[in-house]
Amino acid sequence: MKQKETAAVLMVLLAAACWGANGIFINILTAYGVNGTQMTLVRMASMAILTGIWLAAKNPAALKIDLRDLVWFVPAGALGLFMFGLFYTYSIQLVGMGTAAVLIYLMPSLVMLFSVVFLHEKFTPGKGLCLVLSLLGCALVSGVAGGVTLDAGGVAYGLGAALCYTLQNILLATKLKKYSPMTNLFYMFLFSAAASLVFTAAAGELPGVAYILTTPGALAANLGLGLVCSLAAQWLYTAALKTIPASRASIAATFEPVAAALFGLVLFGQKMDGFGVAGIVCEVAALVLLQLPAPAKRKG
Repeated sequence: MKQKETAAVLMVLLAAACWGANGIFINILTAYGVNGTQMTLVRMASMAILTGIWLAAKNPAALKIDLRDLVWFVPAGALGLFMFGLFYTYSIQLVGMGTAAVLIYLMPSLVMLFSVVFLHEKFTPGKGLCLVLSLLGCALVSGVAGGVTLDAGGVAYGLGAALCYTLQNILLATKLKKYSPMTNLFYMFLFSAAASLVFTAAAGELPGVAYILTTPGALAANLGLGLVCSLAAQWLYTAALKTIPASRASIAATFEPVAAALFGLVLFGQKMDGFGVAGIVCEVAALVLLQLPAPAKRKG
């Protein structure tokens, strides 16, 4: 494995750990009585403001984009980032950190299939095995394979988050690859915040947003959620996509459910049964297999 590729994989693993911390902040905000719609708006709007200020101060030229690319930035932000964040938040609230994190890792399978079909990446037996392990891990943790009953809404939100995240991966790896990670993040956060504002207003949840902004503890937790789980995680992941394919990055990110499960266990006493543990093992196995070097071709 080349040195740059190794560094990119490590960046994805660190991003996955940041995503795995989602539930820490979400559980704190839930205790304040804040719902997913309200925390998502504050999260996306604050990150759009921070990234915009950073770019304006450090590299104003990076704010310039081809207006024709708005057709890609809008879905990447409004669907790939906003809807992903919203669905993931509700899934965590309904089924817990570890379960929600594993559920969205139907995403590597979807990214791999999309990459093969639309990006013409080669589908190898190794990738096929990783795909099977990823799907099996999702089936185990969701209860499909073990007859475990989970909140159906929480499972649906988790799978919806996986689909939205797949869209974001494909767009970042293709249509938006020509821009810097910070440029991508700014416009994605901007359109995510716009979509979140419309959604929150339509749902009549704006008073809850005012509560977050005027409550120091809730505001601090929401800013932590944005800085760690959105800004840092998205920057690391977007930067890694400059070096490694989307299919590889998406499977490397399956470290997230392990981190989420450990955070949930240690900090909140959340537990998984044997099927959930088996699901995490499948995801980790897929990650390990993905990093193994390809067998050398025989000559002659």
